[in-house]
Amino acid sequence: MPTLVSYLNKTAEQYTDHIAIVFNETKIEYGRLYEAVKRLAKGLQNLGIEKGDRVALMLPNVPHFCIVYYGILEIGAVVVPINIMFEPDEIKHHLIDSGAKVLISWIGFQTQILSALESMESKPKLVFLGNNIPKDSIALTQLIAQSQPLQHQIEISDDDLAVINYTSGISDAPLGAELTHAALANNVITYREMFRISKNENIIAALPLFHPLGHTMLMGASFVAGASISLLPKYSPDIVVQTIKENNTSFFAAAPSMFKDLADYDVSQDDVNSLKFCISYGGKLDPQVIEDFEKKYPATILEAYGLSEAGPLVACNRVDRDRKFGSVGLPIIGVEIEIRNNEGIEVRQTESGEIWVKGPGLMKQYYNKPQETTKKLVNDWLFTGDIGYLDEDYYLHIQQRKEDIIVKGGFHIFPEEIEKILLEHTSVYETAVIGVPDKIQGSEVKAFVVLKESLSCTSEELDTFCRNRLPVYKIPKHFEFSKEIPKSPTGRVLKRVLRMREQEKNRSTPN
Repeated sequence: MPTLVSYLNKTAEQYTDHIAIVFNETKIEYGRLYEAVKRLAKGLQNLGIEKGDRVALMLPNVPHFCIVYYGILEIGAVVVPINIMFEPDEIKHHLIDSGAKVLISWIGFQTQILSALESMESKPKLVFLGNNIPKDSIALTQLIAQSQPLQHQIEISDDDLAVINYTSGISDAPLGAELTHAALANNVITYREMFRISKNENIIAALPLFHPLGHTMLMGASFVAGASISLLPKYSPDIVVQTIKENNTSFFAAAPSMFKDLADYDVSQDDVNSLKFCISYGGKLDPQVIEDFEKKYPATILEAYGLSEAGPLVACNRVDRDRKFGSVGLPIIGVEIEIRNNEGIEVRQTESGEIWVKGPGLMKQYYNKPQETTKKLVNDWLFTGDIGYLDEDYYLHIQQRKEDIIVKGGFHIFPEEIEKILLEHTSVYETAVIGVPDKIQGSEVKAFVVLKESLSCTSEELDTFCRNRLPVYKIPKHFEFSKEIPKSPTGRVLKRVLRMREQEKNRSTPN
């Protein structure tokens, strides 16, 4: 099966002078892009990197992310994308766990990186993008410019490891999901076909490229199709609108919070009339936000669902099928979905249970974690930890993460139901509901609430508001007002982080 690098090679031959990347005023053609990829590949070989070695990549949405990603794959090495918002301890975990021999990053992250490396016995070589790089590190631009293009193609098989995508927010210690070259190639081809991406499209990369959706759908599918990708290192509604206007953007993928911002943004349809389709990924999108957005933008929002272990898309509303509000659509091409009960037995349509998925784009295993792998993969089926159901038309509906369900006095409570009610309050901007320990009930309901700017509200008001809309046992006993709620790079609320914070509070509070 072809690989991502062979697809890029083919695209560069067919569309040599076509624009691959737009970054501010810079435009890079496919011919120049692939030339840089081959030069970096040779430069990495000169640093001693061989097939199978892991190379960590910690860059924002800049052209060098694309060059480095494909340069690593070109020599059969393994890409380890790292979240650019990570603190030193998180960077350290990813480097040690993956065994990365090289870390390629931007000079702006050197403080966190050097702090992470202080207590590491075996340190990776450092390659920095930028000026005034630390002593004993290597300049990325010089490594590319001073290396000759790679001449001999490295032999890569379908089952060879290509990327390690680390999970976020699911387990206490992030796990590295192994994606093979075959899985990556399958996923990017599937996305190109499903969303009808052609060389005439311009796609905005506002979501981070280090996220699986960023480097597969946005970057990978674009490069396979010969499309142009506009890289945004920093997100804001005005930058998105300006990019759509200037580059005739037709396709945009974003987190639910981004669509909310854009729906509230004052925009002229003449500035955004090229936009056709949008993908919402990373959490629930309020139907009212969809309605408000589509009144301003001539585009259809397609809600999607996935996870790092799946490469990442599992289901999505289609461009050629009716969409259903509140649903994340049909399984993507080649993916099977089953809903199973706690005994692993498939349930009937419309019945809730855990979502199991199967397909050619799933992870092979967790990197160096065989015990964790056996907990998630059984006979090529991945059980996601998410609760949902398939309706009468086989559209998937996500209800809750299994670990987020609150068991109070024997009753099972879905936090999403409470969150939906709280969001109806005129002062509430966003909220997250979790279970906290309770000596009598086992667990109690606690709501973290972010208020809209310049508006106020009290716990008593929210309690009264809920009492008119929820059964008594579902009403939060505790309310906590916050400035923000922790989220993943794609906007998924990290309830695990909230639960850990509560545990820390309980440990520090005297009995």
